[in-house]
Amino acid sequence: MLTSSSINFSVQSIENYRTLLGQNHFIYVETQDPNCEWIKFAKLVTGEDLIPQYGKDIFHVKYEPEFLKFSDARGKKPLLPHTEATDYPSPPKYLALWCKKPADCGGGLTTLVDVEGFLKTLTEAEKQKLMETQHYFGATGGVHANRTKGAVHTILSFDENKPIFRFSCNYITHGDYSPDPDNLKPFTPDQFLADISDRFIKYHEENHIAIRMEQYSFLLWDNQCMAHSRTTYSDPTRILERIFLG
Repeated sequence: MLTSSSINFSVQSIENYRTLLGQNHFIYVETQDPNCEWIKFAKLVTGEDLIPQYGKDIFHVKYEPEFLKFSDARGKKPLLPHTEATDYPSPPKYLALWCKKPADCGGGLTTLVDVEGFLKTLTEAEKQKLMETQHYFGATGGVHANRTKGAVHTILSFDENKPIFRFSCNYITHGDYSPDPDNLKPFTPDQFLADISDRFIKYHEENHIAIRMEQYSFLLWDNQCMAHSRTTYSDPTRILERIFLG
């Protein structure tokens, strides 16, 4: 964690942040600046431009009553680990969050887990199968029905030595990105991928980093090799802003 009154935009500082991002695959910075140029910072550190989500550059992650019962960013129930936007033809390389107002209840923590560690628990045959498996990602039902045209990806690929993991435990297990955990619809998952999902959830439970974002803090991570989730919370005033990059 880095703490500063404001973000330093000097060339050397940006290079230092890039190094941290490359080493740890995430950066968390707490500031005291409500007007922090966090989007500019994210673009400089990653070298990437914004990708629209729901037709907008900035998505407001906040409680909405109609999503109360769903495992969704706009609800209060916990999220299962996933990499973001697997139904995009080119999922974002990076995600960034800006905290305008944390949850006063102490919940709503963002959790991160490094995919590379999980892959070490798999056999070579399992990794090879993930690299060969072409899987369709696309919500045809539920709250995200037809948000995109869907996409077909291999679950696992590599950029030199860095893994690129396209996975959503909710989608793989339940066929829905944001199901109602208390009213799951009938769904028959691919048994191999369902087993991988169960093991990934267990690995996440034992190895994740949990971050309670403070007001005016910034979290940036590599969406290709880090999966994320969120704990439950009860404070409807929690507000984050989210961007996709790359």
